[in-house]
This record gives sequence, C-alpha cells and structure tokens, in this order.
Amino acid sequence: MTEEAPPGAGRGPGGISTRRLPVRASDRIQRWGRAILVLFFLLAAPLASATTGRAVHDAETRRAATLSAATRVEARLVSDAGGPTVDARAQSMVRAPVRWTQPDGHVRTAMVSVWAGSPVGTTVPVWITAQGAVTSRGPATPGEAVATAWMAAAVTFVVVTALFTGVWKVFTKLVDSVRCKEWEKEWDEVEAELSEQFRNR
Repeated sequence: MTEEAPPGAGRGPGGISTRRLPVRASDRIQRWGRAILVLFFLLAAPLASATTGRAVHDAETRRAATLSAATRVEARLVSDAGGPTVDARAQSMVRAPVRWTQPDGHVRTAMVSVWAGSPVGTTVPVWITAQGAVTSRGPATPGEAVATAWMAAAVTFVVVTALFTGVWKVFTKLVDSVRCKEWEKEWDEVEAELSEQFRNR
C-alpha cells in the first residue's frame, strides 16, 4: 500500500512536478525501525558500558580488600611453562606448578598463572589468603582498578556496537525483501492494467 499526493498537488514554477515519491509500507517500517534501533543503541550502549565498568571496578576493589591481608611469598616454577617463548610484543599466560617453603618448614605446591615459556626455576610471587587460596595475581591498586574498569567498559561498547550493526544489517535485508515483493506486486498490477487497455482497443 502506498501514499500519494492528491491530483494537481506538488506543481512548482513552470509546471515542474515536485510531488514526493510514493510512501510504501516498507518505507514506513524502515523509518520507524531505524528510529527505534538508534534510540535503543543510544540508551543501551552507554548503560551496558557503565554497568560493566562499575561491576569490574567493584570486583577489583573487593579482590584487593581480600588480598590486603594475604601473605606474599616467592615461589619457583617446578617445570618449564608451556606455550610460546616469552615475547615482549605478545605475552600470554599459562597455568604451571610452583613450589615454595612456608615459615613452618612445610613445602607447598600449587598451580598458578605464569608467563608462557618461563623456564623451570623462575621466581614467581604468589599471595596466600587466610583461607589457603593461592594466586599469582596481586591486588590491584586504585589506579589499576579504574583502568581495568574503563577497558571493560570500552570493550562492552564495542561489542554492543557490533551487535547493533548486525541487527541493523539483518533488519535492512528484511525490509528490502518486503520492498521487492511490493514492487513485484505493483508491477504485476501495472502489467494487468496495460494488458486490459490493449485488449479494449
């Protein structure tokens, strides 16, 4: 279904037609769909980014508070850490066993995250909580917590933008499909009308 200007309307100086093109149902769907999607993006992207950033910051703050009373010890790698050789341009972390001696003389071993490619005997600082949990990642400073939160928020914004772009492309394809069907229907009507005129001559 299309909307057209009334007869005689849309005539400019010199009789030149300024009538607007017909507005089809697919055009209205695209217009309103675009407005809704853009509004949703403008609301969802900042909200999701802010929520993620706040959650990460709170998690880092809680973790720092938990490790504030943890004991820091120097452990050593029991074996070579798997993975590629340590490269300053592209470092990655892997799980590997480390061993250390406690103040009471007991030797403990645990699996912690270390740089890939680290050789056996490498010194690895670890933190032991009051509950006995072991981690090789120390508590984040307030500045590190803020930086991590901003990074998480930025990643979330990129992800939401990518999702919005994907939805927009799918929506556009669906509307174009509907528009093509409308064109085919209108062309069939025109052909039928022309055929009828030729038969009546």
